[in-house]
Parts: sequence; C-alpha cells; structure tokens
Amino acid sequence: MRRLVFVVVVGGLLAAIPLSAVASENLLASSVRRAEVAFNQTLADAVRGGLDSGAADTLTWRYVQVQAIKTSSWWQLPLTEHRKLDALGRLDSDLRAAYQKQIDESRDALDRQLHRWNTMLAEAQTAGVSLDGLDEEAARFAQAGPAVATPNQLLALASVVGQQYAVLNGKLAAYRTALAQVDAAMQTANGLLATAGQYSQLSLSAFKDQLTIASTALAAVRSADGIPPILAQVQQAAVGVQGLLDARSAAFNQLADTRSTLASAQSIGAALGNHPGTINVLAGQLSGAADQATFQSITAQLYQEKQSLASAIYLKETVPVAYNAGVGKVIVISLSRQVLTAYQDGNAILTTLVATGRPQLPTPPGVYHIFARYSPYKFISPWPYGSPWWYPSAWTSFAMEFIGGGYFIHDAPWRSWYGPGANLYNGTHGCVNVPYSPMATLWNWAPNGTTVVVQY
Repeated sequence: MRRLVFVVVVGGLLAAIPLSAVASENLLASSVRRAEVAFNQTLADAVRGGLDSGAADTLTWRYVQVQAIKTSSWWQLPLTEHRKLDALGRLDSDLRAAYQKQIDESRDALDRQLHRWNTMLAEAQTAGVSLDGLDEEAARFAQAGPAVATPNQLLALASVVGQQYAVLNGKLAAYRTALAQVDAAMQTANGLLATAGQYSQLSLSAFKDQLTIASTALAAVRSADGIPPILAQVQQAAVGVQGLLDARSAAFNQLADTRSTLASAQSIGAALGNHPGTINVLAGQLSGAADQATFQSITAQLYQEKQSLASAIYLKETVPVAYNAGVGKVIVISLSRQVLTAYQDGNAILTTLVATGRPQLPTPPGVYHIFARYSPYKFISPWPYGSPWWYPSAWTSFAMEFIGGGYFIHDAPWRSWYGPGANLYNGTHGCVNVPYSPMATLWNWAPNGTTVVVQY
C-alpha cells in the first residue's frame, strides 16, 4: 500500500511540472506580446508627434533584432522570453528618452523664436511703428506655447512665430529705411538752407515752412507707408533751395562774363552804346534779387548784353584790313589782327577772322602769289612722329598754296578759334586757317596768280 501511495504521489508531481512550466511560459509570452504592442504603439505615437526619422529607423531596426531572438530547445524558452522582455524594456526607455530629447530641443527652438519675437516687438513699440494687431499675436503665442506637447506642434508654432517675426521685421526695417531717407533729405535741405542763409537778401521763408510742416508730420507717422509724401515734400524744398542757389550763381557768373566782354570791347574801341549803363543797372538789381525767377530774368538780360557786345567786337575786328590794293584781286592778311580781307579792284568784298602761324612757326610777312590750288587736299606732317611740330594727317576741302614749302590758305575742320590771339595760343604751323564758309568763297574767287599780302 505504501509503495502504491508513493508511486501515485511521485507521478502526480512529475505530471505537475510540465503543467507549471507551460503556465509560466504562457505568462512570459503574454508579457512579451504586451511589451511589443506597447512599444509599437509608443513608437507610432512618437513618429506622428514628430520623432526624428533617423531615430525611428534605428529603434525599428533594434526591435526587429529583438524579434529575431530564438531558442533551440523548449527548456531555454523562458530565458529567451526574459531576454526579449529586457530588450523591449530598454527599447521603450530609449524611445521615450529620444522622444523627450526631441521635445526639449523643439521647445528650446520655440523659446528662442519667442524671445526674438518679443525683442523685435519691443523695438517696434519703442520706435513707434504701427503693429497692426501683431501685438495681439504675441499674447496668443504666449498662451499657446505651454499647451503644445509634441515636436511637430512645437516646430509648427515656432514656424508661425518665425513668419510673424519676418513680417514685423520687414515692417520695422521698411520704417527705419524710409525714416533714414527722410533724415538724409532733411540734412541735405537744411545744409542748403544754411548755405543760402549766407545771402541775407534771398527769400527762404517758404522753404523753411515746408521743412517745418514736414517735421511735424513725420513725428506722427507710424508706418513706412506714411513717409513717402513727407520725403517728397522735403526733397521738393531741397530742390527749390538748390535751384535758387544755382540761379544766383548763374546770374553772377553771367555778370562776370558780360563785364569781361565789355572790357574786351572797350580795349579795341568797339561801339559800346548804352551797354555799360545797362550792365550797371542789372548789376544793381542782381545784388538785391531774392528769388529764382528774378535771378533767371537778370541772367537772360545780361546774356543779351554780352551777345550785343560780342557783335560789336566782331564788327570792329572784321573791319577790312587797310591796303591800297589797286586793280585786280588781292588777299591781305593782318598778323596783328588775325584778319583776312579780299579786295577786288580796290574794294573789300570779304573780311574774315583767321588763324596764322604760331610764334615758333610764323607766317612770313611779304607779298606772294597763289600758285597751286587743291580741292580736297590731305595735309601730311613734314615733321617726324615725336617732334613737337608733328601732327596727324588731315583732309581739308580747299587749299591754296602761296609760298613754296607748304604755306597754304585753307579751311581747318579741326579748328574753332579764329581772330585775335589765335596765333599766339593756338597758332598754325605757318599756314593761314580760314573758316569754311569764307574759305569756300575765296576758293571760288581767287585763281592762281592772285596776290597775297601778309603784313603786321
């Protein structure tokens, strides 16, 4: 009987061992499955929340490695399941740590954006820039910040803050730029007013009033859009003052030029008429002129006086060169006056200003005759390149040689100075330069054999 009882007890114990092992294995397997489900759910939530794709890929790869853990025999199964549970626990811990780190970094990014935003907002408020509701956005951002929890939400809010920052920064930059333009224009206008203020007779009150009105209006402006009209007003004042100064300068320059022409006319005994008195009257008016229109009117009148005097000088200078020409055709050239007169049977038929040889290469005085005529004619320098007398080859329309060795009477397309002083300061190489129109007349009038007289 005892033997039978022993057998039954031992048999029951042996039968219970597999049942207990199976229950334990089932419990471990269930724990592993729950851990896997929990990890996958946490990973999915983290990915949706904005977990970095690199971190997600790494964690997924590690999860696959855990799933690949296998056992070769049934009695090692509990150990294998424990390894999986431990590995899944570490994975879950690493996932949560990585996700929290990303949340912290995203929140730091948001905080930095909010700090920049608040700093810019304070600058705009200090500058007096119109915020157009952007200050209300600041309050909304401050309220929304603590409520967001995922990296995606934090980054989205940071992006919105960044966009609003760009808007506000643009408004502030535009305002400052426009303000700087007005300040520069105001400095220019005030500088011109200071210059104009040296002349007490100038009328400047209207310009000063313009700048005062502009300054008052500028103090009330709160956006860049309101500045262009003020800038235009300041610039208009500056242009007005500059125009007044330019008109004054032009008038005084014209007075000096006209007086110089008067002195030239007096020096050669030209007919002056009432010009000296008129010029003195205009000079008196000029000293009391106050506005641009008056200066311009006086300038125009002085210019007319100068032109009249220039005509008187021309008439005086182009008085025919005195010469007892007799019968036939004679060309007389005055070296002292730089004038040429053509005589036909003792009558002067043409008188013109000319340019003769420079002091180093003078036109020789004497009586000569035209012996060669060319139309056109190319002058080629007889002096080598590098010589102070060398000149580039040039064509003329008419050329009449009257002294052997290259002394011609000819037109000179390159020349603009004829008359007194032309030979001294811009003289020829010995030829006689004649303006085109009178030269064309001489060419048609003077054949070979025509007498040419060069005298002082």
